[in-house]
Amino acid sequence: MSSMQSPRRPMNWRSRPFRSGSAAQRRHSRQTRGFAGFLPLGWRAVGFIGRGPKRVWPYILPWFFIVLAIGFSCLVVRGVLNRQLLVPPVETPQSLSQRGYTSSFLAERIMSSMRDIAQDADSIPHDTMTDTDSQPDIQLPGQDMSYASTVRFIKGVIKRTDVVVHVGITKINESADSYVAHVQIEGGPFNSRESIVPFEGRDLEDFVHGIAVEAMRLAEPNILASHLYSQVRKTRCHPEECRYNEIIAIYDKVLTLPSPEQREWALAGKAWLLTDQGESKAEEAERQTREALTVYKHSAILHASLGRALAQQERLDDALEALRAGAREKSKTAENLRLLGDVLLRAHRNEEALDAFRQADEMNPGSVDNLHDWGEALDKVGRYDEAIDKLSRAISLRPDLAPSYAEMGRALDHKGDLRGASRKYAEALERDAGTLSAHETQLARLANAVEGGSAPGAPSPNTRTRPVSNPRPAVPFQASLEVPPNAEA
Repeated sequence: MSSMQSPRRPMNWRSRPFRSGSAAQRRHSRQTRGFAGFLPLGWRAVGFIGRGPKRVWPYILPWFFIVLAIGFSCLVVRGVLNRQLLVPPVETPQSLSQRGYTSSFLAERIMSSMRDIAQDADSIPHDTMTDTDSQPDIQLPGQDMSYASTVRFIKGVIKRTDVVVHVGITKINESADSYVAHVQIEGGPFNSRESIVPFEGRDLEDFVHGIAVEAMRLAEPNILASHLYSQVRKTRCHPEECRYNEIIAIYDKVLTLPSPEQREWALAGKAWLLTDQGESKAEEAERQTREALTVYKHSAILHASLGRALAQQERLDDALEALRAGAREKSKTAENLRLLGDVLLRAHRNEEALDAFRQADEMNPGSVDNLHDWGEALDKVGRYDEAIDKLSRAISLRPDLAPSYAEMGRALDHKGDLRGASRKYAEALERDAGTLSAHETQLARLANAVEGGSAPGAPSPNTRTRPVSNPRPAVPFQASLEVPPNAEA
């Protein structure tokens, strides 16, 4: 019988695949089979990574060392460009060591006091203080040289050695606390300058401060002069009666020393002092600065001093020309831009002034003077929230600066927050009453009375005396001295 003739056999249903379960289960089964298939590939990848370094290190290792060399070179360049100001361990008599003033401790205390002096030296622009940050000493593998030795070698070659303040203390009277400190400068523009600091008493912190002042006088005289100027201004003396004799003596000494850049800053500092003493002295400051500019034609700080002297004489157009010239110089600082903004504000060029303050802030975000002036300018154009922000930053940096409290009070007052303004006036009154007008002084006293418990019927500081839409302009300093007859009422 042929196959064609063979009887049909019934279908065997068991011989067909039977798909049981849901579609989700079937998908899970396919995923499981796929993952199982992926496992060998994953193990192969792990094996390749494990064996990889043997194959790829010959290519990676050179780049690794190149990156390290670039980083090390950048550190070396930074260390060479930044002249370090160092105070090595002090030669200390046994009597001081027994009281805890060891050689290393004295060196740290003197260095800390010198930093404090530099931080308080922002009243007169000066040259940048020699870097005092400690640098890491990185040892190169397999080499007999380190970061510190490399930097010292390069500095010696280019004659840019660090400034080292050597201090040695001797006791001159065994029966009393009487000492003398010998201070000598090594390196820098004032190499080999030396002096002595005598001391007698029990307060050794005064001795440490005296040593720091003398070290700054020898190594960073312009910065010390600016610090002393700040101290004189804190006495609130009248500009024509302030005693600048010690400051002028420092500048005169710098002008005799062989350091052209330091002399440039000293000339600017002397002009700064003259301008502060009134319009008659401002004319002398202008003459001296113009003479100095014939020698230092591209000095940004001298252009700033000239602009300041011209502004004191109310020659605002000439002042702006000089200040813009200084702001174009490569040696410009944030102070050049701040002064430009200040005179632009006086010339009622508010938007240009705001731009100058913004650029100054980009150069030196920690300038309290610029933050204060910027806040004052923002208040003047009605941007009160921004003004309050800038003045708050200034106060956080200098909590003792009364004018910033007063200006912040005016911004709050113009915004409509008379209670907050009164509190800021009270803080300004506590620090310097001369920064407030008679009306602002009254508000400050009312705020103090409310906080301390006011008498019945006393007016509240949050009572508005005028509409917000018509803010009262800031009262100039001269007007703050004119107290109306009923001011004491």
